[in-house]
Amino acid sequence: MNEEEKPLDPNFDQKKRTKKNVAYVIIFLCLVALVLTLIFSFGDISKMGATLSEMFQGSGVGYLIAAIACAVIFFLLYPIPLMIIGRKFHLKSGKRDLWLIGNSEHFYNGVTPSSVGGQPFQAYGLHQGGDNGAEASGVILMNYINIVICSNIFGLVSLIFYPYYIQGLSHIQGLDMDLSSLQWIAVAGIILNAVNLVFFCLLSFSKTMRRFIMAIVSLLLKPKWLNKRFGKFIPKLDEYLEKTQATAKAIIAHWKTFLLSVVSRLLILSFCYAVPFFLMLAMPSLEIHPTDFWLCFFGNAFATVCVAWFPTPGAVGAGEIVGAIVLGSITVKSGASLDYSVAQAVSLLNRGISFYFVLILSFVASLIFEIRVSKKETNLYHQEKAPSDEEAQEELPKD
Repeated sequence: MNEEEKPLDPNFDQKKRTKKNVAYVIIFLCLVALVLTLIFSFGDISKMGATLSEMFQGSGVGYLIAAIACAVIFFLLYPIPLMIIGRKFHLKSGKRDLWLIGNSEHFYNGVTPSSVGGQPFQAYGLHQGGDNGAEASGVILMNYINIVICSNIFGLVSLIFYPYYIQGLSHIQGLDMDLSSLQWIAVAGIILNAVNLVFFCLLSFSKTMRRFIMAIVSLLLKPKWLNKRFGKFIPKLDEYLEKTQATAKAIIAHWKTFLLSVVSRLLILSFCYAVPFFLMLAMPSLEIHPTDFWLCFFGNAFATVCVAWFPTPGAVGAGEIVGAIVLGSITVKSGASLDYSVAQAVSLLNRGISFYFVLILSFVASLIFEIRVSKKETNLYHQEKAPSDEEAQEELPKD
């Protein structure tokens, strides 16, 4: 075997991926530590501790278990829409790999700025399963559009309760600042979420958008020194985008499958958005009734949409603060008021269960997938290194 034909040692790529993941985790943990320090600086730690202690006593324990159960069910079911779309188009990646790839999204979204890491990892994962790059990209694109559609649906419906959220800004005690200016966060979140959906729909189906992208790429590579090095990739990129759009259009042609994936995701997200309701029920001192479920449910959905565009990994910082404000607004309906430290404690526990806990589970899923990939690559490496029958015969000693 010539030097150029030697199979690439899989340990090399594995080490590079591991270093990148470690760097992501370190940056993420530093950011979380900074955010928690700021939150504890602006809140009364003793009141926050008393709130958490209250939750862990009496009937509150049962509601806490219900909140954790909702997060676990959400995690277990989350990859189903991707699996529905993927299996319809006969992706080579097996059910187990699709489940692991789908659930690894939480970790890579959570540790990358603006939550952009999930889809590239899915592309890498499907490539490792032997799927065609363009077809896999089409499936990933439609799965992402699925996510954004559901996010927009929840965001728009949550606007029914928008007056309560705005009134809640003045019902939170313990803050010496005017929070009314935070309304722009909601407006920006809803608008950017809608713009995001329109952009990716155009990217999936519009020939004009594809030609526009190719025109931009050609313009950027117009300098001779760039064109000489990267110009050969322009036709390949155009072909790749064309095949990706063809896959996306084929998925929409099977609209029943896509509709099923959207409905299933709406149901799955419902488990996540229900978590803060059970946490508030866990506090006997709060006047929360079963009739407040939808206000609390859509309040959590509203907060999620508002901070989806925030540039920090996993919207760390914005998610905790906006969540506290929205949870505080829940008490407006009953005419009560809520101390900011109490709202912070509930918000932190909500984020801890529905985001950080899920992120840890996602990291485990990602780790299991990487182990499976490493074993597969190692086996392939040894198979390619093993001498063929003819080579083995040549190496036998001659009489």
